[in-house]
Amino acid sequence: MIKANGAPMTVMTCVNDSLASLIVQRRLHAVFQPIVDTRQGRILGHEALIRGPAGHRLEYPGALFEEARVTDMLSELDLACREAAMLAYCRLQLEGLLFINVNPNVLLDKQHPRGWTGQMAQELGIPASRIVIELSEQYPIQDPDGLKVAVERYREFGFRIAIDDLGAGYSGLKLWSEVQPDYVKIDRYFIQDIDQDPIKREFVQSITTLARGMQSSIIAEGIETREELQQLQRMGLYQCQGYYLGRPSAAPQCLPRSPNTDVPPGPLSRHKETVAMLARPGCSVHIDVTIQRVFEILLANSRLQSLPVLEHGMPVGMLRREKIMELFSGSYGRALYANKSARHAMDNPVMVDWQTSLETVSGLITDDDDMSALPHFIVTRHGQYYGLASVRDLLRNITEQRLLHASYANPLTLLPGNVPIYREIDHALQQQRDFHVAYFDLNHFKPYNDVYGYAEGDRVIRWVARLFQEIVVGAGQFLGHVGGDDFVAVFDQRCDWQALCEQVLQRFDREIPRFYRAEDKLRQGIFATARNGEPQFYPLLGLAIGVVAPDAQYCHSHHDVAALASDAKHQAKQHPHSHCLLSTRRAPG
Repeated sequence: MIKANGAPMTVMTCVNDSLASLIVQRRLHAVFQPIVDTRQGRILGHEALIRGPAGHRLEYPGALFEEARVTDMLSELDLACREAAMLAYCRLQLEGLLFINVNPNVLLDKQHPRGWTGQMAQELGIPASRIVIELSEQYPIQDPDGLKVAVERYREFGFRIAIDDLGAGYSGLKLWSEVQPDYVKIDRYFIQDIDQDPIKREFVQSITTLARGMQSSIIAEGIETREELQQLQRMGLYQCQGYYLGRPSAAPQCLPRSPNTDVPPGPLSRHKETVAMLARPGCSVHIDVTIQRVFEILLANSRLQSLPVLEHGMPVGMLRREKIMELFSGSYGRALYANKSARHAMDNPVMVDWQTSLETVSGLITDDDDMSALPHFIVTRHGQYYGLASVRDLLRNITEQRLLHASYANPLTLLPGNVPIYREIDHALQQQRDFHVAYFDLNHFKPYNDVYGYAEGDRVIRWVARLFQEIVVGAGQFLGHVGGDDFVAVFDQRCDWQALCEQVLQRFDREIPRFYRAEDKLRQGIFATARNGEPQFYPLLGLAIGVVAPDAQYCHSHHDVAALASDAKHQAKQHPHSHCLLSTRRAPG
C-alpha cells in the first residue's frame, strides 16, 4: 500500500511504462478547457482533462482509462486525476469553477476512500462550492440508489454536481431526474452542425425547457464553428464549451477567443434581450457601387432581400430587392440606372443601436406602418454598421418571450415565478456585480386565512403584489412571486434598497387594517385556533423582509442565494412587528 496525499492506492510492482508507475511517480498532468458565458464575455469555469507524458502510449484519456479498466485501477486513476486537477488549478490560479470528470461507478466502489476530495480541497484552500463533480452518462450505472447516496455526500460537503455527455450514453433522463444536477452538459453530437439540423435544434430546445423546470443550468459542449455558437445564442444558450472558444491547454489564457458573435459584451439592458442577438453581418455595399453591380449581386443570391449601404463603415441607406428589380424591369430602366451609384436607389433605413431592447424596437416598428412593411432594419454600434436584423425574427422573439413569461408567471399575481427569479439571480452572479436580494413574507398569514377564508387571503396577496410593484418595479427593480405570501426582489447596486424597503413597510402597516373587520381593527388582531387546538390571539398581519448582499465569489448559483435569503427572512420574522433585516452572511457555509 502507498498513499498520495492520504489517498490509499493498491499498486503492483510494475515497469516504468505502466499506469501504476505513472500514478506513483505523479507523471499525470491536467490541461484545462474553458467554459465560457458568451452573454457576459467571461469565464464560467474550466474543465480539467488528464494527460499522460507526451509521446507515451498512455498520453490520452481513452488509453489511460482503458488501461485502468483492464488492470482494475479505476479508483486509483480517478484519485490521481482529481489530485492533478486541483493542484494545477491552484498553481495557475484559474478563475471560475473547476469541473472534474468522475466515472459514477467509482463512487460506488467500497474501496474508494470517502472524504478524500473534500480533505484535499480544504488543504489547498479551494472552496468546495467552486468544484463541480462531472458524472459522465457514457457509463452504465450499476447501482442507481447507491449513486444517489454517494452524490448526496458530495453535496453535503458543498460540491456541485454536473451530468456530462447528456444524450450520449446509457442513463438518459433517469440519471438527471435522480441526481438533480446543478449543471447539465449536452453531448457534442447534438451541437455539431446544429445551425443546419432542425432535429438537433428541437432536441436541444426541449432539453433547455426541461432544465429550466428542474433548475439545472445547461452547458453546450463541442462547439467548433461560429455558426454553431450563433445558433445556440439565438436559442438562449450562453454557457458554452468547445474548440471554437478555447482548446485544452496546460496554461489557459484568462479569456479565450472573444465569444460575442451575436451578443454584446458586458451587462445587457436590465431584464431585456437586445437587438444585438438578432443582428447578422450579412452582405452590404458601398455607397459608390453601381446599381448594375447591385442587380448582379441580387441575381446571384435569390435569398437577399435587403442590402445595407455603407459609407466609411456607417450605414446611410438600404437597398430593397423589390425596388431594384422593378427599376430594371422597364424598357429603359437598365439604361437609365445601370451606371448610377447606389445612392440613387436606396431608401432611408430604420436604424437602432445594438443595445436597444427588443420590446423598444418592436414598439418602434409596429407603431409605424412604413417601418412595419420593411423586411429588415439595421443595427449599429457606436454609429458603425453592426449587422442586419429581420423584422420577422424580432416579432418571433418578442412572441416567444411573452409566451415564456406567461408560462412561468404566478397565476394569482401574474408576476414572474420561480424560474425567472432564479435566472435573474444567476445573471447577477455571473456579472460579478454588487446586488441585494430581499425576501418578503407575511407574518400570521395562516391564521388570517383560517379566520377570513382563502378568498380574502388571495385578495390580500394581490394587494401586496400591487404595493410591491408600485414601489419596487416602479424604481426599475426586479420583482418575483415565489408562491403563497412569499415574494423576492433583486436590487441592483445603484438602487437605494433600504429606502424602498422602508417605504414598503410604512405603506403596508398603514393600509393593512382595511382588510379586517371593525372589531378586529379595534383590538389590533384576531383569535384563531393554534396548532395545539387552543384559541390564540394573533396580531394584525405584519411584513418580514430578509435582505442579503451575496458575494459572487463564493455564491455560484441561485441555490446559494436562496439559502442566504431564506435564513435572513427567518431572522426578520423573529421580530414581533413588521421588520427589515440585512443579514451579515454573504456566502454559504
